[in-house]
Amino acid sequence: MKTFKTIILFLISLVAVFLSSTSSGQNKTITLWNKSNRPIYVYNFNYGAPTSVQPITGGAPLSNGVPLTIQLQPNPKMRIYISDKKLEKSLEKGIAPDPFNPAYDGAIMYSFVEYNYEPSNSRYTFDLSYIDEYSQPVTVKFSNVGSYGGCQEGFEYGFTKLSSVIDQLKKQTDYSWKKLVWPLTNAKGKWPPPYPDNIFRVVGPNKVWAASPNNILQPWVPITYQPFVNSLPANGAQLFSSVTNWNGWQYWDASHIPSPSNTGYVKALHAAAIPDSKGKYGFFCFPNDNKTGEFTWVPTSVNCTVTVYPYDS
Repeated sequence: MKTFKTIILFLISLVAVFLSSTSSGQNKTITLWNKSNRPIYVYNFNYGAPTSVQPITGGAPLSNGVPLTIQLQPNPKMRIYISDKKLEKSLEKGIAPDPFNPAYDGAIMYSFVEYNYEPSNSRYTFDLSYIDEYSQPVTVKFSNVGSYGGCQEGFEYGFTKLSSVIDQLKKQTDYSWKKLVWPLTNAKGKWPPPYPDNIFRVVGPNKVWAASPNNILQPWVPITYQPFVNSLPANGAQLFSSVTNWNGWQYWDASHIPSPSNTGYVKALHAAAIPDSKGKYGFFCFPNDNKTGEFTWVPTSVNCTVTVYPYDS
């Protein structure tokens, strides 16, 4: 009987420890919904200290119309990748995928969101990442917001149609913003192999500049990106009054006038989305959003729902 009581007390103590860790934010999860009309693969990847990963359990693949619970990991530079195929050449080898390199899954459509989970402070920071490369539109919505002022209860941040972004980029005619759109056919660089047709993708300015040193496209960058580089070279001074296009975008501060929010790229993204009642769009665009993170220091009591939409709608 004494042994039985000892076991019961031990089990009670384990439950108490679990409940304590949960209430203090040690086991924070978010929910990801797949509304992309097709299966997707979901990865939780440490971008700051890369190691090989496999798709999350339940996300290999995640069927359309199904939710997935994702356990946040306490690392400062985490990314959740969503892809239409397994990222075997990149994430599963401990390398971030590269849209401009077929050897690192450049021929696969993917998007990602970023987060920084701080269990010791019972908080997390969450970012929609539309400043690099993306295919599947991804949105985020928060509930049980309480007194947290960084978001609006139940509002869906982001855009749901990639075609809307593409259409808006075509309307920005001051520079060749439309050339940030990946070509649906005959996408090839200077070196083989060519990319397959029907890749739906937009690549942000700083990603293109990084892949075009001295304004020359690297070997696997589709040659259709050259007009963008010609119109806005990384070392040019068209966008900002005191720094280069690259520095003003990559290292923006208040002295760089105008800000990236005034560029055709961000105007296009804004036009494809809807702001909340305070004017916040919820993805990387200065100066309207927080420079250190779009949703910063969110209490772990606040629920987070990510939704993935079709890339071809």
